[in-house]
Amino acid sequence: MKEINFGQKFEPREGKILHGAGQSPERFLDYWNAVKDFKPSVYMEYVRVDEIREKFDKKMKKMLKVSKDLMPQIGLNFKTRINGAKCKEVAEGIYDKDIFSMIKILKEIRNPSFIRIGYEFDKKGKYDSKEFVNAWKHIVDLIRDQGAENIATVWCACPYNGTSSVEPYYPGDDYVDWFGVDVFSARFFKDSKYKPVQDFLTLATKHKKPVMVGESSAIKTPKEKMWEKWFKPYFKWIDSNPVIKAFCYINWNWGVDWKQPEWGNSRIDNKKEVMEKYIKELSKLIYIHNGVLIK
Repeated sequence: MKEINFGQKFEPREGKILHGAGQSPERFLDYWNAVKDFKPSVYMEYVRVDEIREKFDKKMKKMLKVSKDLMPQIGLNFKTRINGAKCKEVAEGIYDKDIFSMIKILKEIRNPSFIRIGYEFDKKGKYDSKEFVNAWKHIVDLIRDQGAENIATVWCACPYNGTSSVEPYYPGDDYVDWFGVDVFSARFFKDSKYKPVQDFLTLATKHKKPVMVGESSAIKTPKEKMWEKWFKPYFKWIDSNPVIKAFCYINWNWGVDWKQPEWGNSRIDNKKEVMEKYIKELSKLIYIHNGVLIK
């Protein structure tokens, strides 16, 4: 497979792939311990735009207790818990103090950091596309104004049948460092034939942006079939698409951790055979693990 390098911010070279996990401190630590010598380099976290000053600093302090070398991958949600989407308000500067707070914390951490601004924006009715683009550009301008060179932006979609077309939400090449895609069901990547996802990877290549798998989890798969039915095609899909330069795995029992029992238990340590094969996969030299800070 031909190597792809676009020269974007914090894009791994030589066909390397960033290894990340989440998406809660407790489950991240379980995953951290389970993968033995192959610790993740990327730490997934989430924050709503109106809760940054209340919660973000505490979240990052928990991350740094695990390792000073972790690279944050932040899902910044434009939807508040009660009042819905706030793209217009973000673009108008109403949340500037909150966003400045997040930028300041990430800048002080110094490690390469990724923000999935308004992640999964393409869910129907979630955001107005023009308001989303304006909010995105406003945040990037704030990042630049603060000289936060260690922050990269990730334009992260969930392009499935039934979601909105992604292109009206694109802020432009000058405002985006990476593309991102979230995948859960194996049908989205099995045999690389699922058109919405593959079209998104093609779009990333067209815009010369590396792709981060921002979220992934082996949902709705019995543990005795997890490796063959989910993980094996997942890693094959990543390997066969050199535009993918990072993956982040959600190590959750969805019934316990998210009150969504129909998604099942996706923890890699749910079955010994799965964990052993998973660790063997991580032992390949293509993956970037904890302790290696990309430039």
